[in-house]
Amino acid sequence: MSDSPLVVDDISVILGGREVLSGVSLTADRGELVGLIGPNGAGKTTLLRAIRGGVPTTAGAVTVTGQSVSSLSAREIGRRVATVPQETELSFGFSVEQAVAMGRHAHIGRFGTPDETDQAAIAAALARTSLESLADRPVTDLSGGERQRVLLARALAQSTPVLLLDEPTASLDINHAIRTLETVRSVVDDGTAAVAAIHDLDLAARYCDRLVLLAEGEVVAAGDPDTVLTSETLADAFDATAVVSQDAVTDAPRVTALPDESTSAGEEP
Repeated sequence: MSDSPLVVDDISVILGGREVLSGVSLTADRGELVGLIGPNGAGKTTLLRAIRGGVPTTAGAVTVTGQSVSSLSAREIGRRVATVPQETELSFGFSVEQAVAMGRHAHIGRFGTPDETDQAAIAAALARTSLESLADRPVTDLSGGERQRVLLARALAQSTPVLLLDEPTASLDINHAIRTLETVRSVVDDGTAAVAAIHDLDLAARYCDRLVLLAEGEVVAAGDPDTVLTSETLADAFDATAVVSQDAVTDAPRVTALPDESTSAGEEP
């Protein structure tokens, strides 16, 4: 049996009578960032939801730290899996520190109060995301990039072995996107197993150890970025023409999408 903190074994998911995922498998080891890439509607968000028990699987199993997610309570899952959602909406009336403290709910209990361990986890999450100076600010006063950092800090405060991120850079400018992924990378390097759905292929190649390419609910390629990001696999998954080169600065694959030949020639698409 694999000792990986996260094992997704041949799962399928049916939603609204349609098979959204079919025979999907992946693992995430300690100190590894696995990137989920693929076109819109490929099933990336559904896969993340299945990993944390948010949608039932019709086949296969998801195992976190050796236990099936289907056998765990919501609180038990919360102690093992933290999630950074794509949406940056946060409840009004809370300060940044209060919002980050919500990440400790799975550890504290409904009527408990934060102890020294909880306070240390909250302080560490604020420091890691450079939010200490904003701790007392209402979350409603923050920019989109700052709210994304609050969501990341809330997840880090959970102190879980597995971290999931759903398009953490989708609404961010390049500066905030790099800052977010640098923070995620540092957390992973400290031993967390992470899976992130990332729409920017260049950023995925730069920060992820392995990539899993989904298309129409199935894994069409998996492996290191150099193996997955090829013109052939991108053409199959995205139905697009792309040239893959090596970035001179990062030494990671760089994807350049090209216009469709018929369109560029002036023909009707």
